[in-house]
Amino acid sequence: MHEICYNISSRYQKYITHSISRKKKQMNKIFIASLYLLIFTFTLHAKSFSMHQNSITFNAPDGFLTMSPELIQIKYPKGNPPANVLTNESTESTIAYDIRAKSLPQSQIEETGKAFESAYKRVVAGFKLNSNKIVQISGQKWIQMEFISNTIDSEVYNIFLVTGYKGKMLIFNLNTTLKEFNKYESAFRKSIQSIILK
Repeated sequence: MHEICYNISSRYQKYITHSISRKKKQMNKIFIASLYLLIFTFTLHAKSFSMHQNSITFNAPDGFLTMSPELIQIKYPKGNPPANVLTNESTESTIAYDIRAKSLPQSQIEETGKAFESAYKRVVAGFKLNSNKIVQISGQKWIQMEFISNTIDSEVYNIFLVTGYKGKMLIFNLNTTLKEFNKYESAFRKSIQSIILK
């Protein structure tokens, strides 16, 4: 009788121990999932981005996150990719930004804009110019060229921005597939107006 009671008690203890262990594992999973959700939500709404030791800042549309260096290499396989890229969840809309060593004085903005247009007509697949103008952002002149280009499976709308900055060339390229253009056009234009140079 004692042996039977012991067996039952032993099994009950094992059952209780297993149940507690299982509940702990479930609670750990819930905690980890909640933590990931909290981190993702915080990142999702961290709209302000900067470069060049915070002397260049701008706001990105909601939901845009930093693209990893590995994904940048895949998306820009031809070499000399941009140093910084933000992307939405689908990766079909991006904001690339970088500083290049070549200088671009404000006095050369107009002629450089024409040179870019001429070069892009020759080298960009499916190039269709929408506009090429000089705009004022953060107190200085920028080239703003908008055009459509082709990828393997889609057409892409590009808003290409260039100016000189501290003896170098500052470049932004905001692009999206035509499928997502209506969704992001307004947000992209707000991002452009949010650029601050210090």
